[in-house]
Amino acid sequence: MISYLKNIIFYKDLLGNLTSNEMKLKYKNSILGILWSYIYPLMMIVIYNFAFKIILRMTIDNFALFVFIGLIPWNFVQSSISQSTNSIINNQNLVKKIYFPRAIIPLSVINANFITMIISHVILFGAMFFYHVEFTGALIILPILWIILYLVVSGISLVLSSITVKYRDVSHIVDVVFMAWFYLTPVIYSLSMVPEPFNRIIQLNPITNLIELFREVLLDGEFPDLTNILITFGYALALFVVGLFVFYRREKNFGEEL
Repeated sequence: MISYLKNIIFYKDLLGNLTSNEMKLKYKNSILGILWSYIYPLMMIVIYNFAFKIILRMTIDNFALFVFIGLIPWNFVQSSISQSTNSIINNQNLVKKIYFPRAIIPLSVINANFITMIISHVILFGAMFFYHVEFTGALIILPILWIILYLVVSGISLVLSSITVKYRDVSHIVDVVFMAWFYLTPVIYSLSMVPEPFNRIIQLNPITNLIELFREVLLDGEFPDLTNILITFGYALALFVVGLFVFYRREKNFGEEL
Protein backbone atom coordinates (compact mmCIF):
# COMPACT_ATOMS: atom_id res chain seq x y z
CA MET A 1 0.00 0.00 0.00
CA ILE A 2 2.97 2.30 0.58
CA SER A 3 3.91 1.84 -3.07
CA TYR A 4 0.34 2.76 -4.00
CA LEU A 5 0.61 6.00 -2.02
CA LYS A 6 3.93 6.74 -3.76
CA ASN A 7 2.19 6.10 -7.07
CA ILE A 8 -0.44 8.70 -6.21
CA ILE A 9 2.32 11.20 -5.45
CA PHE A 10 4.01 10.29 -8.75
CA TYR A 11 0.77 11.20 -10.57
CA LYS A 12 0.46 14.52 -8.72
CA ASP A 13 0.28 16.44 -12.00
CA LEU A 14 -2.75 14.42 -13.07
CA LEU A 15 -4.29 15.02 -9.66
CA GLY A 16 -3.73 18.73 -10.11
CA ASN A 17 -5.31 18.70 -13.58
CA LEU A 18 -8.37 16.77 -12.41
CA THR A 19 -8.72 19.13 -9.44
CA SER A 20 -8.60 22.09 -11.81
CA ASN A 21 -11.25 20.46 -14.02
CA GLU A 22 -13.48 19.91 -10.97
CA MET A 23 -13.21 23.62 -10.11
CA LYS A 24 -14.06 24.59 -13.68
CA LEU A 25 -17.06 22.23 -13.81
CA LYS A 26 -18.37 23.62 -10.53
CA TYR A 27 -18.65 27.10 -12.03
CA LYS A 28 -19.29 26.15 -15.66
CA ASN A 29 -21.75 28.48 -17.44
CA SER A 30 -21.81 30.67 -14.33
CA ILE A 31 -21.62 34.42 -14.89
CA LEU A 32 -19.95 35.14 -11.56
CA GLY A 33 -17.78 32.02 -11.63
CA ILE A 34 -15.51 31.56 -8.65
CA LEU A 35 -17.00 34.67 -7.02
CA TRP A 36 -19.79 32.33 -5.85
CA SER A 37 -17.24 30.87 -3.44
CA TYR A 38 -17.32 34.24 -1.70
CA ILE A 39 -20.98 35.14 -2.23
CA TYR A 40 -22.43 31.86 -0.94
CA PRO A 41 -20.80 31.97 2.52
CA LEU A 42 -21.66 35.67 2.82
CA MET A 43 -25.32 34.89 2.10
CA MET A 44 -25.23 32.11 4.69
CA ILE A 45 -24.13 34.55 7.38
CA VAL A 46 -26.99 36.94 6.56
CA ILE A 47 -29.64 34.17 6.39
CA TYR A 48 -28.59 32.38 9.57
CA ASN A 49 -28.29 35.64 11.46
CA PHE A 50 -31.84 36.57 10.46
CA ALA A 51 -33.33 33.12 11.09
CA PHE A 52 -31.71 32.27 14.41
CA LYS A 53 -30.79 35.60 15.97
CA ILE A 54 -33.78 37.72 15.01
CA ILE A 55 -36.63 35.19 14.63
CA LEU A 56 -35.60 32.41 17.06
CA ARG A 57 -33.63 34.83 19.25
CA MET A 58 -30.78 32.50 20.10
CA THR A 59 -28.80 33.80 23.08
CA ILE A 60 -25.35 32.62 21.95
CA ASP A 61 -22.99 35.56 21.43
CA ASN A 62 -22.09 36.26 17.79
CA PHE A 63 -24.46 33.48 16.79
CA ALA A 64 -24.19 34.08 13.02
CA LEU A 65 -20.42 33.72 13.31
CA PHE A 66 -20.83 30.73 15.62
CA VAL A 67 -22.95 28.93 13.01
CA PHE A 68 -20.76 30.00 10.10
CA ILE A 69 -17.63 28.54 11.73
CA GLY A 70 -19.52 25.24 12.04
CA LEU A 71 -20.91 25.38 8.51
CA ILE A 72 -17.57 25.86 6.76
CA PRO A 73 -16.10 22.46 7.73
CA TRP A 74 -19.52 20.82 7.54
CA ASN A 75 -20.12 21.98 3.96
CA PHE A 76 -16.70 20.62 3.03
CA VAL A 77 -17.58 17.26 4.60
CA GLN A 78 -20.98 17.00 2.95
CA SER A 79 -20.03 18.20 -0.53
CA SER A 80 -16.83 16.15 -0.68
CA ILE A 81 -18.30 12.86 0.50
CA SER A 82 -21.52 13.23 -1.51
CA GLN A 83 -19.73 14.10 -4.75
CA SER A 84 -16.86 11.65 -4.39
CA THR A 85 -19.15 8.69 -3.67
CA ASN A 86 -20.11 8.45 -7.36
CA SER A 87 -16.85 9.85 -8.71
CA ILE A 88 -15.47 6.52 -10.03
CA ILE A 89 -18.76 5.67 -11.73
CA ASN A 90 -19.02 9.16 -13.25
CA ASN A 91 -15.49 8.84 -14.65
CA GLN A 92 -15.68 5.21 -15.78
CA ASN A 93 -14.64 6.09 -19.34
CA LEU A 94 -11.42 7.57 -18.02
CA VAL A 95 -10.91 4.58 -15.70
CA LYS A 96 -11.22 2.13 -18.59
CA LYS A 97 -8.92 4.00 -20.97
CA ILE A 98 -5.62 4.61 -19.20
CA TYR A 99 -3.79 3.45 -16.09
CA PHE A 100 -3.34 5.69 -13.09
CA PRO A 101 -4.10 5.17 -9.38
CA ARG A 102 -7.89 5.47 -9.31
CA ALA A 103 -7.82 7.09 -5.88
CA ILE A 104 -6.83 10.26 -7.70
CA ILE A 105 -10.42 10.65 -8.91
CA PRO A 106 -12.17 10.99 -5.51
CA LEU A 107 -9.16 12.91 -4.18
CA SER A 108 -9.51 15.47 -6.98
CA VAL A 109 -13.14 16.04 -5.95
CA ILE A 110 -12.06 16.49 -2.34
CA ASN A 111 -9.26 18.87 -3.36
CA ALA A 112 -11.67 21.08 -5.29
CA ASN A 113 -13.98 21.34 -2.30
CA PHE A 114 -11.01 21.88 -0.01
CA ILE A 115 -9.99 24.92 -2.07
CA THR A 116 -13.54 26.25 -1.80
CA MET A 117 -13.40 25.78 1.97
CA ILE A 118 -10.15 27.75 2.19
CA ILE A 119 -11.71 30.55 0.11
CA SER A 120 -14.66 30.63 2.54
CA HIS A 121 -12.24 31.55 5.30
CA VAL A 122 -11.64 34.89 3.57
CA ILE A 123 -15.30 35.77 4.23
CA LEU A 124 -15.00 34.28 7.72
CA PHE A 125 -12.04 36.52 8.62
CA GLY A 126 -13.99 39.51 7.31
CA ALA A 127 -16.95 38.52 9.48
CA MET A 128 -14.66 38.12 12.50
CA PHE A 129 -13.39 41.66 11.94
CA PHE A 130 -16.98 42.93 11.57
CA TYR A 131 -18.06 41.28 14.84
CA HIS A 132 -14.91 42.55 16.61
CA VAL A 133 -13.60 39.05 17.31
CA GLU A 134 -9.94 39.18 18.27
CA PHE A 135 -7.37 37.58 15.98
CA THR A 136 -5.01 35.66 18.26
CA GLY A 137 -1.92 33.52 17.87
CA ALA A 138 -4.16 30.45 18.06
CA LEU A 139 -4.80 30.91 14.33
CA ILE A 140 -1.52 29.10 13.64
CA ILE A 141 -3.39 25.92 14.61
CA LEU A 142 -5.90 26.44 11.78
CA PRO A 143 -3.83 24.74 9.01
CA ILE A 144 -3.43 21.70 11.28
CA LEU A 145 -7.21 21.50 11.65
CA TRP A 146 -7.56 21.77 7.85
CA ILE A 147 -5.19 18.82 7.41
CA ILE A 148 -7.01 16.73 10.02
CA LEU A 149 -10.36 17.47 8.40
CA TYR A 150 -8.94 16.61 4.96
CA LEU A 151 -7.68 13.24 6.23
CA VAL A 152 -11.04 12.37 7.82
CA VAL A 153 -13.01 13.28 4.69
CA SER A 154 -10.55 11.48 2.41
CA GLY A 155 -10.69 8.29 4.46
CA ILE A 156 -14.49 8.17 4.40
CA SER A 157 -14.69 9.17 0.73
CA LEU A 158 -12.18 6.54 -0.43
CA VAL A 159 -14.16 3.78 1.28
CA LEU A 160 -17.53 4.92 -0.06
CA SER A 161 -16.36 5.65 -3.62
CA SER A 162 -14.76 2.19 -3.90
CA ILE A 163 -17.80 0.35 -2.50
CA THR A 164 -20.27 2.30 -4.65
CA VAL A 165 -18.70 0.87 -7.82
CA LYS A 166 -20.24 -2.50 -6.90
CA TYR A 167 -23.16 -1.43 -4.72
CA ARG A 168 -24.84 1.52 -6.40
CA ASP A 169 -27.35 1.96 -3.58
CA VAL A 170 -24.60 3.35 -1.36
CA SER A 171 -24.94 6.82 -2.89
CA HIS A 172 -28.64 6.92 -1.98
CA ILE A 173 -27.88 5.74 1.54
CA VAL A 174 -25.27 8.50 1.89
CA ASP A 175 -27.90 11.14 1.02
CA VAL A 176 -30.22 9.82 3.73
CA VAL A 177 -27.41 9.56 6.30
CA PHE A 178 -26.44 13.18 5.75
CA MET A 179 -29.95 14.31 6.67
CA ALA A 180 -29.49 12.83 10.14
CA TRP A 181 -25.74 13.49 10.36
CA PHE A 182 -26.25 17.25 10.11
CA TYR A 183 -28.45 17.35 13.20
CA LEU A 184 -26.09 14.99 15.06
CA THR A 185 -23.26 17.47 14.47
CA PRO A 186 -23.03 20.68 16.57
CA VAL A 187 -23.25 23.04 13.60
CA ILE A 188 -26.22 25.19 14.61
CA TYR A 189 -26.03 24.46 18.33
CA SER A 190 -23.40 24.19 21.01
CA LEU A 191 -22.31 20.80 22.33
CA SER A 192 -22.86 22.15 25.85
CA MET A 193 -26.58 22.47 25.05
CA VAL A 194 -26.96 18.72 24.49
CA PRO A 195 -28.10 16.79 27.59
CA GLU A 196 -26.69 13.45 28.70
CA PRO A 197 -26.60 10.73 27.44
CA PHE A 198 -27.04 12.27 23.96
CA ASN A 199 -23.97 14.44 24.51
CA ARG A 200 -21.71 11.40 24.62
CA ILE A 201 -23.40 9.92 21.55
CA ILE A 202 -22.81 13.10 19.55
CA GLN A 203 -19.17 13.12 20.64
CA LEU A 204 -18.74 9.78 18.84
CA ASN A 205 -19.32 11.72 15.63
CA PRO A 206 -15.86 12.18 14.01
CA ILE A 207 -16.76 15.73 12.94
CA THR A 208 -18.00 16.92 16.33
CA ASN A 209 -14.63 17.43 17.96
CA LEU A 210 -13.23 19.10 14.85
CA ILE A 211 -16.00 21.71 14.75
CA GLU A 212 -15.47 22.36 18.46
CA LEU A 213 -11.76 22.84 17.78
CA PHE A 214 -12.46 25.27 14.92
CA ARG A 215 -14.62 27.37 17.24
CA GLU A 216 -12.06 27.20 20.02
CA VAL A 217 -9.38 28.59 17.70
CA LEU A 218 -11.44 31.07 15.69
CA LEU A 219 -14.20 32.27 18.00
CA ASP A 220 -12.59 31.88 21.44
CA GLY A 221 -9.06 32.61 20.26
CA GLU A 222 -7.65 29.86 22.46
CA PHE A 223 -5.01 27.22 21.86
CA PRO A 224 -6.62 23.75 21.98
CA ASP A 225 -5.30 21.10 24.31
CA LEU A 226 -2.24 19.50 22.65
CA THR A 227 -3.32 16.01 23.68
CA ASN A 228 -6.69 16.55 22.03
CA ILE A 229 -5.01 17.70 18.82
CA LEU A 230 -2.66 14.71 18.75
CA ILE A 231 -5.45 12.20 19.43
CA THR A 232 -7.65 13.79 16.76
CA PHE A 233 -4.80 13.79 14.25
CA GLY A 234 -4.00 10.14 15.04
CA TYR A 235 -7.64 9.19 14.55
CA ALA A 236 -7.80 11.09 11.25
CA LEU A 237 -4.59 9.51 9.98
CA ALA A 238 -5.83 6.03 10.90
CA LEU A 239 -9.10 6.70 9.09
CA PHE A 240 -7.21 7.85 5.99
CA VAL A 241 -4.98 4.75 6.03
CA VAL A 242 -8.02 2.47 6.36
CA GLY A 243 -9.76 4.31 3.52
CA LEU A 244 -6.71 4.06 1.27
CA PHE A 245 -6.29 0.37 2.09
CA VAL A 246 -9.93 -0.44 1.29
CA PHE A 247 -9.73 1.52 -1.95
CA TYR A 248 -6.45 -0.19 -2.89
CA ARG A 249 -7.96 -3.64 -2.33
CA ARG A 250 -11.14 -2.79 -4.22
CA GLU A 251 -9.52 -1.04 -7.18
CA LYS A 252 -8.52 -4.24 -8.99
CA ASN A 253 -12.22 -5.13 -9.34
CA PHE A 254 -13.30 -1.84 -10.90
CA GLY A 255 -12.86 -3.08 -14.49
CA GLU A 256 -15.35 -5.92 -13.98
CA GLU A 257 -17.84 -3.94 -11.91
CA LEU A 258 -18.12 -0.81 -14.06
